[in-house]
Amino acid sequence: MSASNSVLGEPRLEHRKSQSMLANWMELLGSMRFAISLLTLICVASAIGTMVRQNEPWVNYVNQFGPFWAGFFQSLGLFKIYNAPWFIAVMAFLVTSTSLCVWRNAPKMIREMRVYRENIREGSLNAFAHRWQGTFAQSPGTLPDTITEWLKFKGYRVRLSKRDGGTMVAAKAGSLNRLGYVFTHVAIIVICIGGLLDSGVPLKVAIWALDKKPVQGGFISNQIPQESRLGVSNPSYRANLLLPEGQSSRVAVLNTDNGLLIQDLPFSLTLKKFRIDFYSTGMPRLFASDVEVFDPERNKRFDATIEVNKPLVYRGVTIYQSSFDDGGTQVKLNAIPLTGTGTTAGSLNGVIGDTLPLKGFDDRYSLELTGFKSINVESMPVNNSDKEASAKDGGNPAPVALSDDMKAFEKNLASVVGPGVKHDQKNRFTNIGPSVTYKLRDKAGQAKEFKTYMLPVSLDGAQYYLAGMRDTPADNFQYLRIPVDENGQITGFMRLRAALQDPALRRQAAERFAAQAFGQKSDSPDLRAKVADSASKALDRFAGVDGQPGGLAAIASFIDKTVPEKDRETAGSVLIRLIQGSMWELYQISREKAGLPDAAANAFEGRFVQDAQLGLSDIAFFGAPVLLEMDQFNEVKASVFQVAKAPGQWVVYAGCLLLVIGVFSMFYIRERRLFFWVTPEGQGSKVWMGMSTTRKTMDFENEYQRIVKELDERADGVDEGKSGGKQE
Repeated sequence: MSASNSVLGEPRLEHRKSQSMLANWMELLGSMRFAISLLTLICVASAIGTMVRQNEPWVNYVNQFGPFWAGFFQSLGLFKIYNAPWFIAVMAFLVTSTSLCVWRNAPKMIREMRVYRENIREGSLNAFAHRWQGTFAQSPGTLPDTITEWLKFKGYRVRLSKRDGGTMVAAKAGSLNRLGYVFTHVAIIVICIGGLLDSGVPLKVAIWALDKKPVQGGFISNQIPQESRLGVSNPSYRANLLLPEGQSSRVAVLNTDNGLLIQDLPFSLTLKKFRIDFYSTGMPRLFASDVEVFDPERNKRFDATIEVNKPLVYRGVTIYQSSFDDGGTQVKLNAIPLTGTGTTAGSLNGVIGDTLPLKGFDDRYSLELTGFKSINVESMPVNNSDKEASAKDGGNPAPVALSDDMKAFEKNLASVVGPGVKHDQKNRFTNIGPSVTYKLRDKAGQAKEFKTYMLPVSLDGAQYYLAGMRDTPADNFQYLRIPVDENGQITGFMRLRAALQDPALRRQAAERFAAQAFGQKSDSPDLRAKVADSASKALDRFAGVDGQPGGLAAIASFIDKTVPEKDRETAGSVLIRLIQGSMWELYQISREKAGLPDAAANAFEGRFVQDAQLGLSDIAFFGAPVLLEMDQFNEVKASVFQVAKAPGQWVVYAGCLLLVIGVFSMFYIRERRLFFWVTPEGQGSKVWMGMSTTRKTMDFENEYQRIVKELDERADGVDEGKSGGKQE
């Protein structure tokens, strides 16, 4: 018998254990502490999503956090936090927890709202903190009806319960306060569900259920296979659409972790014109798109304008004006060599977004046209006065930019590799014209980004063509300043650059400088020869010989290695004067070879040669074999739209409405209950009154005092020990 009980008892014990474990899990999931913990985690995650930019290119995160921390943060999903699996799981657990809480407590609250508690006893009334006792001349048969009418007038719902020995009048008001708790919890559920509907969950489900396979690369939409397309019946998505002027599209692009999906739209969208206005600071003030919508299913066609914060909604699809971009502007570029002795510029024709080989210029690189801007409003320094250079009569122009002492020379050396546009105390916003951005990528896949302007820019009293360079998108552009010649072109600078790379011309310029310095006196041929030799060697180092980089940095490095520290300032001043004088002669030689007359020894030409020396020094840091100068362009604008089908937003709106109702009900509706126990007292009646509330406030105290005051005025007798508005 005992064995039988033992055998039968073990399954029952295991069953009880499993039931107990399930009950414990249900208790945990439905507990307030668990829900508050989840809400706290969601708040922390949302704060991180606000501080850390979402869905940025990977290289931006690497530059900001470094490779290690960027990889660590990516593994946590912090760069796409609202679609991270753990964030969605937390949202799902919060929905489950709040649903369990509502399922367990809402029926009790609703039942409690219907209960009047008319079965309460006299002894319970004596335990109320707010109570009153008194006598009335009216009989016990009619007094309960009088009390009922009085309470209904005050907005209470009343129920009578006649018992042996008396009548209980139970009244209540503000029972909807309990619905506030229900509505608030339901609102959290509804808002979370709406958020999940508009998150990446429906897309992941669609990919899994329909066996969709994202594709890599930028394929044309009609070449995307059906297995990588989502139909118009897709219930929820948020896609992007780049549409150039004059073109139409009926598809948008969905970005996934593994590639791209094409989302078919129930209509086609044509961009007729893109409009943009700017503030004086260069920031966009307004950009809008004039579009045409064609619905082939309904044979409907209409025009519309989409602006920022003014989207177009049609057939459940909302089209937002997200930003703008280049739509395939055609550009003609002049490729000007920055190495060798050639000056001939070739032409390249391309469209923004194209990748072109640099055939005929440098086969080691390919050209990627990445961007075009027709307007560039920048904060430029105001020129109070032009910096004029003085010229010696019949001699070389005096130095303008380069210093006579080594200390200032080193300062100048540091400045020439910095940004070309410097912000002085006084600046003004100026449109400096169109620009093109491109990358030169070598065969190893390494690329540098460049930016050149089409028009010269006025800086420090002179005009320059600006050519910017940076190694990564996180860096600022560093600008090569190319001074313009007397014709407003860079031709004079490029002739001087080519002459500097010719050893024979450098030697000739050095000899002419020595001859100018010492004249044709016969008593100083040896000194003249030594000066010419020194000037020639200085020019060689400045030009860069035997594959070594040149420029002012090469001169500074040579001085540091060969000259004692105490003599470096003097040596630097001497070398700078040798280079300046020889460069002036080299400039004259370059003009003679081009069939041009000698340059006049005036302020403009002196400033040009000085600025050209700084520009030629910067070429060593520019890091490109050619300079691409924009000659012509045919601009094509494009709008970037965000196309969204978000059924969850209406769910969220409904949840917000429930939340407002719930919070209003909890904070502004007070549940109050009144109980009157009426018994015979001689020829009249004796009344015990008790009043309670779920939340004691000043309003409740005031209402209680008013009720007691009215009872005192109508009663024939009041028990002063237990009434009169005194709270015990």
